[in-house]
Amino acid sequence: MRNQYLDSLRGFALLGLSLTNLFFMANFAYGYVSPVTRDGVESALSLLTTVFADGRFRTLFCLVFGAALVIQYKAHNKGVDNLFVIKSRLCVLGIFGVLHGYLLWPGDILLNYALSGLLALMWLDAKHRLLSVALLTVLPVILLVILSILVSEPGFDRSSAEYATLLSSLPVSYAELLSENISHFNMMIILIPLATLWNTLGLMLLGMELYERGWFSGQAFVSAKMMWAWWWGSVLASLLIWSNNETILGQMLETLNWLAAIPMALCYLVLLQAIHQLWPKLSQVLAIVGRYSLSLYLLQSVVGILVFHFLFLQPGCPLLVSSILGFSWH
Repeated sequence: MRNQYLDSLRGFALLGLSLTNLFFMANFAYGYVSPVTRDGVESALSLLTTVFADGRFRTLFCLVFGAALVIQYKAHNKGVDNLFVIKSRLCVLGIFGVLHGYLLWPGDILLNYALSGLLALMWLDAKHRLLSVALLTVLPVILLVILSILVSEPGFDRSSAEYATLLSSLPVSYAELLSENISHFNMMIILIPLATLWNTLGLMLLGMELYERGWFSGQAFVSAKMMWAWWWGSVLASLLIWSNNETILGQMLETLNWLAAIPMALCYLVLLQAIHQLWPKLSQVLAIVGRYSLSLYLLQSVVGILVFHFLFLQPGCPLLVSSILGFSWH
């Protein structure tokens, strides 16, 4: 029997992921390129996105993924056969990820989740996971901060020559898109074992721990003071990052938003508990999205590629359309 609350969490996270992925559908390498001067609305939306969206939905999805692994493991008799079933599903997920990354969109998360999930199986019967969680979530961030110091990328805006070059080089046929995808996804595969694999694994282990402590069944109680502490901690850290986003320091701090995403994701987890209890109809709608998360995740890539690379073929149109549809989500 499916866990409706878990499905609603998965659906909520998927909807958020789709919105944050929007820009990178048009331009995977750089995402959203800022105008020369931002107006007040754009700055406000950029701030809201940094605080409430960037990395938050990915983190929540990882927590749910870890909890789901424990549920699958405990739903059947523990043993080699049960692990074989789980491993087989993860391998199939990884195959979908490879196909998705090369053929549709190189920002794929399925391969990373499959590999992290396979490693997470080693902690299924572990009694204490929090030390592993701390190491696996913090160390990759430190590594990426160091890399950002060593390899800093110069920023550019829509008036720069680099932006004009970007517009002229956007793929206008599937053959060009496929060639670009292969190049980008190869780089993503290299990045997985360097950092993203371990951070994702740490978040999955945290999801396992939270499940066993009753967070996904409504048995855990979180005080209002604790909730506000998480919320303000995440908000203040994100404000620091956002206020420096145009500086070299901001580039170094950007990866720290991975850590700021964790307390906000926990707040979302508690929020969805309240929605599940107070607005069950809304929870049911989110649960429907969650049940078909894989199909809908792949569908968002198909729609994004069709809109940004085939329906609008003139140079610059993909970036223009992405700006109209979703500039607030970068």
